[in-house]
Amino acid sequence: MNPNRFVVTGFADRLAEVLHAKGLSQSQLATRLAVSRSTVTGWMRYGKLPDGSLLAQLADELKVSADWLLGIQPQHEQQNPSGNIRWIEQIPAYIPDFQREALATGIDIFRRFVVENQSAFEVRDEHHSQVIRAALQSVFRSGAIQIIQVSRNETLEKSLKTRYPFLKQCVVADVPEQYDDTLIRAELVAFLAANEILSQTIHQGAIGLGSGYTLARTCELSIPSGAQFVGTYWVPLLAFARPNWSLYTASDLARLMAMRHPGSRAVYLPHPDECVSEAMKSGLHEATRMMGNLQTIFVSVSGVDRRDRQGDAHFFAEFRSADYELEAPDLRLEYAQLADKNAFGGELLRYLINEHGEIVGRDPDAGSQVDLAILRHVSDRVGTVCLVAASPYKARATYTCLENRIVNALVIDSEIATYILAQHP
Repeated sequence: MNPNRFVVTGFADRLAEVLHAKGLSQSQLATRLAVSRSTVTGWMRYGKLPDGSLLAQLADELKVSADWLLGIQPQHEQQNPSGNIRWIEQIPAYIPDFQREALATGIDIFRRFVVENQSAFEVRDEHHSQVIRAALQSVFRSGAIQIIQVSRNETLEKSLKTRYPFLKQCVVADVPEQYDDTLIRAELVAFLAANEILSQTIHQGAIGLGSGYTLARTCELSIPSGAQFVGTYWVPLLAFARPNWSLYTASDLARLMAMRHPGSRAVYLPHPDECVSEAMKSGLHEATRMMGNLQTIFVSVSGVDRRDRQGDAHFFAEFRSADYELEAPDLRLEYAQLADKNAFGGELLRYLINEHGEIVGRDPDAGSQVDLAILRHVSDRVGTVCLVAASPYKARATYTCLENRIVNALVIDSEIATYILAQHP
């Protein structure tokens, strides 16, 4: 018997496990590593091992340690007590020592929420809210915590489809209530959006992208493919004045998707203030033209901080958004100046809309925004407008978009779904 047989079989099994968890095929892995498909087949079927440099590249690409792939170091799959969330938890081997303490803190915070079922109020007794946010971002984006399964609430999905028969796709993350006010909600919803909706979108000529953290994570979690988006143009749906740029602008997400998906291209949408040259003016014209030819659109929404959690506006309530720096001060001012706050429906693409889906205000720092009539046209006739949203304060805005048929696909959490179904159509 070959004495290396058990080592080789362990490597192949572990490689197959992580490829399955990430939804990657052998061909996709070969493309990402710039090797032939037969090379990967050799690892998976014929007992071959990659050489040292390729092993290091493979481990880095899959965000696992080389020791784990070789069976030297265990990598344990975790799940929460109810079993509706599963993840792989391991600080990547390439992370330097001085960063490991911060990642360990992030893992501890994540486990306090997900395993110990602590509330945000309890966790904040020990950590400031900004520390919690930064720590969770670090573990998700570094791969120290990799979500591999999020349960869907099929009962809520069925009820929403019954209420809104025009829904092409409906995904409801089964998220416990105590995850409120954390990035965990956004991470779980983004995971489902990337795996259930974006990964199933193929051979599209033009895909429109809104902005925001949850959409950014959806893009970052999308599986790179050698053929899925060849020829696709990623089209930003709004632009910001340079002083008000955030970390998750639509143009940034378009560039990110073009880098992740070979053969696709990012369209740049300039703000009118940038259009001082003929090239910029031409770019604005081309991007605006492409907005009219979108087949699939991904957007998010925001709303106000509803203190009674019932979706009603309050006189002293402020517009709230976790996606923009300093809580979007210009939109807060626009909201404060609305005469009838009870009619406020939410924010979509930096437009303030009322309960009838009509624009009642807009962010003065946003420009070159897509017309909402285009979203309605795509939603009603030609394609998919997918709304991706997490956290209860976005519930009323999501409901408004559904009632006015601005969107025809959803990836939301269970609390948003429950709120929508509780409303009287």
